[in-house]
Amino acid sequence: MNLKCDICFLNFDVDSHRPKCLPCGHTICKECVENPDMGRKCPTCRKAFRQRRPEDLPDNVLVAQLLENEDAPPCKKLKIEDPELEQLQRGADAGRKMVEMLRLVVPQAVESLNRQLESSVAQLSQVEEALERRVQREAAGDVGTTSDAVEPLQLARQLEANHRLITSAKCTVAAEEEGGSAWTASVEPGGSGDILRLLMLQLRADGQLHLENVDDAVTVPVIRAPTHVGPPLIEVLSITDKHLDSRRLKVDDILGAVQRLWTVPRSLRNLHGDGCEDLLRVMGPHLEELETSGEVQPSVMEEVLKMSGLRRLKVSYAKNVDFPDLPLHLEELSVFYITENQLRCVEHMPRLRSLVVNNYLGPNLTFPPSKHNSLRWLGVCFNAEHKSSMLSLIRAHASSVQELRVYCTLPTEDKGFYFPDLGQELADCDLRALRRLVLVRNKKTCQAAACVVQRRDVRSCLLPSVDVVCGKCQTLQF
Repeated sequence: MNLKCDICFLNFDVDSHRPKCLPCGHTICKECVENPDMGRKCPTCRKAFRQRRPEDLPDNVLVAQLLENEDAPPCKKLKIEDPELEQLQRGADAGRKMVEMLRLVVPQAVESLNRQLESSVAQLSQVEEALERRVQREAAGDVGTTSDAVEPLQLARQLEANHRLITSAKCTVAAEEEGGSAWTASVEPGGSGDILRLLMLQLRADGQLHLENVDDAVTVPVIRAPTHVGPPLIEVLSITDKHLDSRRLKVDDILGAVQRLWTVPRSLRNLHGDGCEDLLRVMGPHLEELETSGEVQPSVMEEVLKMSGLRRLKVSYAKNVDFPDLPLHLEELSVFYITENQLRCVEHMPRLRSLVVNNYLGPNLTFPPSKHNSLRWLGVCFNAEHKSSMLSLIRAHASSVQELRVYCTLPTEDKGFYFPDLGQELADCDLRALRRLVLVRNKKTCQAAACVVQRRDVRSCLLPSVDVVCGKCQTLQF
């Protein structure tokens, strides 16, 4: 008699596929209960259950008795579960994952620190050369700052700030778990404290560490929006139909309302209609966030390129139209039908940490490894024809991307977006920092069985520490 689990379709046994009875009455195997993708809901009737561990759920006695009557070898007889044994097994599994992660991360950390050392040596050399030139000029009676001294002065400030960081009196670090618990530590100079300071130095080089609450702080110059003097700024201005007259923006009315309220928006959303460039020409210097609706024209992007304070941009283009480059100081970017020159701009964005690229239709490109290692979140949508370009983009940021989202259909759906070898292709990208892979769907519902098989195939190619989830039929845990 073959008794199978309704989820993974594998025969029940007395080990990893032990029959577990859910509170609703349905029975699935122990391995499926442990699967975090189930989200503590019965996969058959979708009723929730509170038990977090398989040990908290009773065995299905009837199925267990049937298994015992099948003349199984003595070592496979159903036995009483041992909590201590289960704890040791969980510890061994966690230890193997931790060792595997350390084997990957430690060489990366050593390589990163070596790069930091080489960079500091090069910066010191430039500053010392500039210092020698300045001493010689002053000895000759030539006093004043020359154009070739601007960059060494910035490097000198950066070296001074870095020295203060690694010689700080105390370092505090906190690590938060998914459940809300947090690990905290405060370390003094010496021993592991020195190692932590070196890692903080790398975080500062990546733009993730900033100096706060210090009156005489010396920071590396950054591009900033013009300073606003006046009442607090409002967060968002959303363009609606009341702002349009025959599809054209009523720019004067919008600006008049802004002036009457004594407010200047920093976020402009749902921008659409004719005359968008006129509105951006006035409001652009104050904006930090811009989201357009519908296809924009090149004239709009010409104004976007001038917005020195812009941090977040979401935009969609018309197909087969030339557009200007993108601002290089963006931190978050989402583009539909991105052009070749704009995709190349991504290589030169040192602060970019979140990127969505949908439907690139240009020639296939190859990207070198990122010099900035700042991108943490990447979403891509591509067809089979442009797969090589997007895989190259993923590979370029493999050392820093922690979450990757890929639009991928199931075998019975649109073949242009179905990638049967996706797992192996992503494994070849060497995604060392990846923690979660989300398969994005476009359907209202997802074919559960096909989805489970696809996720299992993809997961088998990636590191054990990577969660593979479906963006449609599973609830993401943040």
